Amino acid sequence: MHPPPPALRNRTTLLFLSLLFAAAFLVRIWGLSKFHYWDEMVYLQNALVICCGRTNYSELDFRPPLLSLFFAGVFLLWRHIYAACITTALLNALGPVFLFFAGRRSVGRLPAALAAILLAFAPFFLGIFPASFASDDTGNSLLTDSPALTLVLLSFWLLLRALDRPTATRFFSAGFALALCTLMRFGSIPSVGMLLLLPLFSPARWKALPACIAGIAAALAPYLLWSRHTYGGFLSTLQAGWRNVEGPVQPFLFFLQNAATIFTPLAIAGLLLSLLHDIYLLRRRPPANPATPPPTATATPGWIKPYLWLWLALGLLFFSSMPHKEPRYIMPLAAPVLLLAGSGLSLFTRLPAKALRTAAALCLGLLLFVTFLPLRSRLSDPFLDPGVPEEELAGARLQSNLPAATTLYMSFNYPAWAYYTSFRIHELSSVGPELYRDLTQIPPGQVLIVYREAEDKSQSDLARVDANSTFTRIAEYPSFVIYRAKLPSPPQPGANALP
Repeated sequence: MHPPPPALRNRTTLLFLSLLFAAAFLVRIWGLSKFHYWDEMVYLQNALVICCGRTNYSELDFRPPLLSLFFAGVFLLWRHIYAACITTALLNALGPVFLFFAGRRSVGRLPAALAAILLAFAPFFLGIFPASFASDDTGNSLLTDSPALTLVLLSFWLLLRALDRPTATRFFSAGFALALCTLMRFGSIPSVGMLLLLPLFSPARWKALPACIAGIAAALAPYLLWSRHTYGGFLSTLQAGWRNVEGPVQPFLFFLQNAATIFTPLAIAGLLLSLLHDIYLLRRRPPANPATPPPTATATPGWIKPYLWLWLALGLLFFSSMPHKEPRYIMPLAAPVLLLAGSGLSLFTRLPAKALRTAAALCLGLLLFVTFLPLRSRLSDPFLDPGVPEEELAGARLQSNLPAATTLYMSFNYPAWAYYTSFRIHELSSVGPELYRDLTQIPPGQVLIVYREAEDKSQSDLARVDANSTFTRIAEYPSFVIYRAKLPSPPQPGANALP
């Protein structure tokens, strides 16, 4: 490995990292808004369950807890969606910094800097997509994917740091960080498995690996005990989380087909350059000498590149084998992809003439500028979106006009209603005849919320509910209509008297 300079003693490095973090945070917080939906609202609602005793709705039985724990801690100081947005942006902006630290210890300072810049400003990691590319937001959303990537990069750096100066404490700390990756996003488990290979590169591998596993156990134990006490099994929540990964089936090559959009064409070009260069070096390498002692992490820098390629290949195979795929699922592979891409893009420094190196550096700078041009769409918006979600407006109206024991029935976007009201939330069936049978079982006085256009057209249509004499419209909004099941009419005095 390339030995790094003393931490933060290099003024250029300190200035670079300070500007990188500040800029990465700014572009992620830009467009601060209250408009967040479904899975994002789940983590906000779970935070209220943790910090404020909210009991009307919870998905802690199958959602990872760590992001909600962060939100819960922040809500004790400032209970507002903006507080959660700022917290998430800070976590996400740390990702490029940790990638630089890890890259500096593995592939060198310039490749690490290029990788960190790509992670900080690549459109996909900011939630900026072309119109033809459907995906969930990743940059300033309240999802776990980007914070989990930050923790993966932190773990990677801590492990490389432990390999340079092996101590049980350092490997324990790295293991603790690996557990946090899992608690942030259950889908991080494959990345944790790959990173657990790193202690095997230590000369004292049979001490390093147990220390790392001990760190994982120390961080996971409280959560697993809570899962056992609350849901009856140590792994109940993790198993439920994996079972809830559902959606349309995409082709096996989905991630390869979208790789350039996710990681940018420039990163893919750098990745290919790195691959060609590594193949060239491999073909020129002399045959191995059997008398040569086995390599170690500190003595042989050559092991890191094969490891990164292995991480990329196995990770791509795993995510491609999943039936349901979303672009954000592959974000954990940003570490090997961008570090290898940075290695390829930095090859211009090996050009023989200074004029060629200068021209290549200018060309690379121009390509980076073009790659980051989509940022204009983010920065052209106001810094603060003053709009208020319809669910918040409707929730306040319902809270002030309906009894506290009211239950809200719906089959779409229920986490938002759980967050904006204290009413109990009842999930209706979302598809087919079961939904309409559920409607007939809503007790008098309770509330039904019908969205005008729901995902997969699974929501009950308004005409059918309007035709049901059981329900009366009590409020209408552009996105949904609120109904209330009619209360039985009180008997009229003398109504049963004979004429």
